Amino acid sequence: MHKMLIAVWAMAAALQCAPAWPADAASAPAGGATRGCDACPEMVSIPGGEFVMGSPAGERDRDDDELPQRQVRVKPFALGKTEVTVAQWRQFTLASGYLTEAERNLYEPGCFTWEPQRPEWAWRAGRSWPDPGWGQKDDEPVVCISWSDAQAYVRWLDQRSGVKGWRLPTEAEWEYAARAGSTTRWPWGDDADLLCEHSNGTDRTKGPNSRTWSDARVCRDGHWYTAPVGRYRPNAWGLHDMLGNVWEWVQDCYLPYTGAPNDGSAHETKGCKGRVVRGGAWDDHIDVLRSAERFWLGAGNRNNNIGLRVARTLPP
Repeated sequence: MHKMLIAVWAMAAALQCAPAWPADAASAPAGGATRGCDACPEMVSIPGGEFVMGSPAGERDRDDDELPQRQVRVKPFALGKTEVTVAQWRQFTLASGYLTEAERNLYEPGCFTWEPQRPEWAWRAGRSWPDPGWGQKDDEPVVCISWSDAQAYVRWLDQRSGVKGWRLPTEAEWEYAARAGSTTRWPWGDDADLLCEHSNGTDRTKGPNSRTWSDARVCRDGHWYTAPVGRYRPNAWGLHDMLGNVWEWVQDCYLPYTGAPNDGSAHETKGCKGRVVRGGAWDDHIDVLRSAERFWLGAGNRNNNIGLRVARTLPP
């Protein structure tokens, strides 16, 4: 999303094929993908380890909220190989009867959407995950999901799988997994020319009414909105779409890194006004699609460029 435009609104609402890698890039490879139940997302075992969180001095397009950098140790955990899909979300709603906050018109009507026929971000009644403003396919990431909706989904996975520990990733876990051993601007290095192979963001693909993005990359991937999960090359740990496609909710409150925990746990406080989203989305430019990039929204906000990826605590 174009952050300067959305941030003003968000503040007010809250108050209410694998890439080539150097041999030593990742000290411990991730485990193979597994599925805990018929309805569960495919999960990748992420090895424990230490990394430097945040952006280094000199990184292009870095933001102040990515500072200060700090050393963080992360325990082993499991993370979704892809973002949660439309089909997986439908299975959840049919089994549980759950209605999203967009469907219930909670706080605001429908979903906060950008649509080329009406090129501006606005709340639009009737928009929700089954109809976010374009025809999604079952293998695309579900959108118009709030942080609170995401919490309902992981609670259901606990019940459905019979295995406890399903949750959203912490912000530290998310960045650790996105980097997959890298220390560069992107998980594959600093080569901007590879961005179109690894992420779904703004490009020269023509959208409805033959519109193209004014700040687009030179490539064309055929997807104006969301793309099927796994369509782009994974990172070194086999995770797809960690950058682009949709922003992903994490557990943390949006807080400064100063004083944040260094054990990989979530940074939370009472009365949390905003929750963090990570990774960027289909409407984002190169400056946003970075491993260290952060953004936030209120827990009840839901946009047609925000979805989720689940995590699971592994038994000791």
